[in-house]
Amino acid sequence: MATEGPKPEIEAPIGLRLIAAAKLVKGVILSFLSLGILDMIHKDVAAVALHFVLAFRISPENRFVVLLLDKLGLVEPSTLVHLGILSALYASVLLVEGFGLWLGAGWAEYMVVISSGLFVPEECLATWRHFTWLKLSILVVNAVILVYVASLVWSRYRLRKSKRAAHGS
Repeated sequence: MATEGPKPEIEAPIGLRLIAAAKLVKGVILSFLSLGILDMIHKDVAAVALHFVLAFRISPENRFVVLLLDKLGLVEPSTLVHLGILSALYASVLLVEGFGLWLGAGWAEYMVVISSGLFVPEECLATWRHFTWLKLSILVVNAVILVYVASLVWSRYRLRKSKRAAHGS
């Protein structure tokens, strides 16, 4: 008879599973993006961008395309290295949070509350300084997720604590 791995103390609710799935998807996409950025280190970034402009049949004479290609020509390899490493680290955090939430790990819930809570003040300042409806929408969605996960973490913490107290007495 095969033994199963450790089971979470409390099954993860559907809301946490949805957040976990979103974090996993974002983590995978960001992982591939960081690999792509690191692959660009010894390439002409403007030439690669021009290839995509032509592939998507965008006019290379468009003033925004010309501006973009000019700016991309100024990107230093060290900037690409830093950007690639930072995006890989953030992708790792997203993947760890996603897998932890999916498996119902309590530490992952705390990690999500902390990592989500770190961005909310900056989003508030950005929305205050340069208001757009998109910035406000992102702020509201992230605040709702933060409040949802924080309240869930609190209630699950109390449940775990009461289970431990019941087993201890």
